[in-house]
Amino acid sequence: MAIAVAWQTTATMTATTVNTFYTIPSSGAFGTYARDLAINNGGSATMLVSLTPSGAAGATSAASFAIPAGGTLLLTQCQVTAGAIIGVAVPTGTAIPSAGFCSNVSYV
Repeated sequence: MAIAVAWQTTATMTATTVNTFYTIPSSGAFGTYARDLAINNGGSATMLVSLTPSGAAGATSAASFAIPAGGTLLLTQCQVTAGAIIGVAVPTGTAIPSAGFCSNVSYV
């Protein structure tokens, strides 16, 4: 699979409590929803990621996706609600999360 992603934000996070990493825009280039959301981990540690419709970030070991170092979570053909929050928690080490919307997804 090949993807082209317009990254919206990137950060470096160390072992910490849950952080609100990115909020899906409610207006602008993405309209009321955005398709093909990509969340990448460029760090050296596994990170936990949550996507909540609104309110506080909720990444926990019991209720989130674990993205290993170098891994990518790709939600294709979905409608990510405006205002949805991506939360990130890093149990140990350092993670470098990036979030963005795909401009091209090709399955080989």
